[in-house]
Amino acid sequence: MTSNSNFARYKQKKELIKELNIYQSFVLKKIDIEDFNSALTKVDSALTLIDEFQSYFDLKPELKEFSDIRQKVLSEFNSHRNIYLRRYNNLLKEPLTETNLEDFLKLLAMLKNEVDNNLNKYNLYDLQNNIITYFTFIKKLYIIISSYKVLNYNSASGKILKFVKDYKVDNYPNLKDLLSTIYKNLLFIQFKLMSENYDKLSLREISEMLSIAPERVEDIIHLIINKQKSPIKKYKKYNNELIFNK
Repeated sequence: MTSNSNFARYKQKKELIKELNIYQSFVLKKIDIEDFNSALTKVDSALTLIDEFQSYFDLKPELKEFSDIRQKVLSEFNSHRNIYLRRYNNLLKEPLTETNLEDFLKLLAMLKNEVDNNLNKYNLYDLQNNIITYFTFIKKLYIIISSYKVLNYNSASGKILKFVKDYKVDNYPNLKDLLSTIYKNLLFIQFKLMSENYDKLSLREISEMLSIAPERVEDIIHLIINKQKSPIKKYKKYNNELIFNK
C-alpha cells in the first residue's frame, strides 16, 4: 500500500513537473518575442501551481527557477519601458525657443506614435496621457506666441499669467523656461515702446504702467539694461529714475 502510494505521488509529481516545463517553454518563447505581459501571466500561473502543491512535494528548485524567471521578465519589461520614459524625460529637458518649437513637436509626435504602438506591450498608458497633456499645453502656448507681440501689454501679460495659473508648468520645465523667456520679451517690448515716447520715467510711473510692484520693476530694469540694444540708458538709484536711449 505504501509502495503504491509512493508510486502515485511520484507519478503525480512527474506530471506536475511536465506541466511546469510546458509553462517554462511558453514563457521563454514569449520573452523572445518581447510579449512580457503574457510571459508574466504564465509565470504567475506556474507560481500559483507550485504554491498549491508545495506542501505535497519538494518544489523548492522549481520555485526558485520560476521566481528567477519572473524577475527576468520584470527586468526586461522595465528595461524596454524605461527607454520610452527616458526619451520623454529628455524631451522635457530640451531647451525650447519660439523658433525651434515646431521641430520639437515633430520629435514629440514621433515618440507619441511609438508609445501608441506599444501601449499595452509596455504599459505606457501613463506616458501616453502625459504626452497628450504636453501637446495640449504647447497648443495653448502657440496662441500666446502668435499674439503677444501684437496685443496690448495688459492682454498679453494676462494670457501668460493665466496660462501659468491654469496649468502645472512646473512639471514641464522647458515649457516653463520658454514661457519665462516670452514674458521677458514682452517686457523688453514695453520698455522699447516707453523709450520711443519718453526721455525718462520714474520707477513709480513704470510700476503703474506695467501693474508690477516697484521692487519687481527694479529687478526687471537690471535685467534689461544689460541686454544688447537695450532701450535703457541709465537707472538712477538715488531718485528711482530711468533714462532711455534714443
